[in-house]
Amino acid sequence: MNRPPIPAELRRAVLVEAGHRCAIPRCNNTDIDIHHIIPWSQCKKHEYQNLIALCPLCHRRVHKNEIDRKSLRQYKKLLVSEFSFSDSLSFQSPPIEIKRKLSHSDLSQTKVGFDFEFPDFKDPAARIVSRNIELWGNELLVEYLKGLEVLRKNPMPPEPIIVWLRGRYEVVRRDSYVISLRYTIERFSNYAAHRGIETRVQNFIINPFQPLTILELIESKDSLKQLAELARSELLSSNERKRDHDLVIRGTMPKYENFMLFNFHEYALEFTFERYQIGCGAEGISRIYLHYHMLNAIVKPDVLDILQQHDGFSESMFTREK
Repeated sequence: MNRPPIPAELRRAVLVEAGHRCAIPRCNNTDIDIHHIIPWSQCKKHEYQNLIALCPLCHRRVHKNEIDRKSLRQYKKLLVSEFSFSDSLSFQSPPIEIKRKLSHSDLSQTKVGFDFEFPDFKDPAARIVSRNIELWGNELLVEYLKGLEVLRKNPMPPEPIIVWLRGRYEVVRRDSYVISLRYTIERFSNYAAHRGIETRVQNFIINPFQPLTILELIESKDSLKQLAELARSELLSSNERKRDHDLVIRGTMPKYENFMLFNFHEYALEFTFERYQIGCGAEGISRIYLHYHMLNAIVKPDVLDILQQHDGFSESMFTREK
């Protein structure tokens, strides 16, 4: 079995958790590897709670059994608890209302620009979420700047280059247990006649902190098949519109990539299907809500238990619609 790469969301979260330094106390080396506490050969999966940032030297010490697994787990446990105290609250990005922004503009080119907003959560437990999203925004900015450099060297490159990017978010749920955001990313390339729009999501459990992608949410591949059947049933039985059966089946095949866009509400899991995924372009974006009681055999039990808890401070769109 080939070892798949660690998903970007998990790698980013592990690096933010450790402050982009080795997790071993007082090491402070910034040359970082991502280590599986329980070896990959045994677990065969990437999970946030099993990943820790180590420098190459400490990584070798672990493999020589000079640092045991119990110690690694203790070091990882300390990282999040220390985050709120070590965070100086001084982001690199200037504040805009209750948001912060990463931006770049080139006054010599009117159709060039980067504008990415992200939330500035003040409470200590949620600040690691803000840091994760800021780092994601920086990754997009680096990608954008690399494209501009290519254009400066060759005004007519063979591949399209993103010359304009705008990121806006909506807080779908925020409480003591979960933070769930939905992003709209608008892009415009040098060869495009129209802007491209895509949905991206950011989901986090607060305590214990864990970023959640579809791989961490779904119990197994068999559970993914159940989810696909449930989603199809909801889409085809909807009274909102008459959907093309074959297109719905095609867009809800039991593949992880078909269910990557999800958000948490107080009482339901919301899935977003992009334009053209389950219908023609004119139908636009489609969304379905699956109540948590429908997901007992689909979502991992420990995650589902957390999702069903709430403390009255949620900003859930679903509850407002109710």
